[in-house]
Amino acid sequence: MRAWSSSRGAGVIAGVVVAALAGTPAVAAPHAAASAPAVEIGPSFASTVGGAASEEAGLPFSDRDVRRMLGKSADDVSFSVRDRRTGQTYTYNGSFRNSTASIVKVLVLTTLVHERREQGRGLSTSQKRLAERMIRYSDNDATSALFRQAGGRSAVQQMADDLGMTRTTVRGAWGTTTTSAADQRLLMDKLVDGTPHLSKGDRAYILDLMGRVTPEQRWGVGSVPTGTKVAVKNGWLPLSPHGWRINSIGSVRGSGRDYTLAILSWDNGSMDSGVAQARRVSKYVWNTLGGSADAGSEQATPSGGRATPPFWVRPGAAVPPHPIG
Repeated sequence: MRAWSSSRGAGVIAGVVVAALAGTPAVAAPHAAASAPAVEIGPSFASTVGGAASEEAGLPFSDRDVRRMLGKSADDVSFSVRDRRTGQTYTYNGSFRNSTASIVKVLVLTTLVHERREQGRGLSTSQKRLAERMIRYSDNDATSALFRQAGGRSAVQQMADDLGMTRTTVRGAWGTTTTSAADQRLLMDKLVDGTPHLSKGDRAYILDLMGRVTPEQRWGVGSVPTGTKVAVKNGWLPLSPHGWRINSIGSVRGSGRDYTLAILSWDNGSMDSGVAQARRVSKYVWNTLGGSADAGSEQATPSGGRATPPFWVRPGAAVPPHPIG
């Protein structure tokens, strides 16, 4: 990604976000967040708490407890979790759909790996370099290149359909792809448990990249105690309407827990508040599945405990992350 100037303001950063996600050259424009293209919100985007609340009985979650935990944000968050020890799942606010931002990058890589295997080949050296930038550092230029190489919108949509992601609609502006928490959790299930569309080695490759994201981006699903094995990909995007979209998907294993989890949210007042929300949900899931009252010491990040990574507050401060999520 092109170099960042430390003199650019937050409004300019938002403008670069929208331009990059649209797959066009980034053009800085003041107040771009307010003028960002709207994503059409129809009935399928309605946030109806409890409408697909529990896919299987048995997990120790309840809508009432979750709403209490989320407080005033209860209608603006959805999450889906699967306990791999039992195979049981729970989805909160299941009718909620959100723009993916950078969590779609996992689906893009899954599509590319599958397409290459269908051709009897693995990823090229160049594609592996781009894939590492895309997943570990959330680089948008790398994503746009791999999105095209994977076959673009139609190919990525076909992969989502083949995996059973029935509530995911892929857009040419890949960051505005729409999805549900259950679909994203299903994608993680396929990566962890297996799918005919990927070899075991291919799945391990994708999960390894997700397990080595730059520390500044290890929040959300990654907000678990030190020593836990985590694969995570996060996404963040200010987009009108509904402001900051903050999402997190991944898998967690350790301390008697083994689960996949997807968290979606919108109407966050800032990136900080959205990241804090994702951390809150992640810790709630960790504690609930372990029957504990405290998640313990969270995996440390170089940001000194701030929710916002340093490269967002001071562009260029963190090297080498590419700061658009």
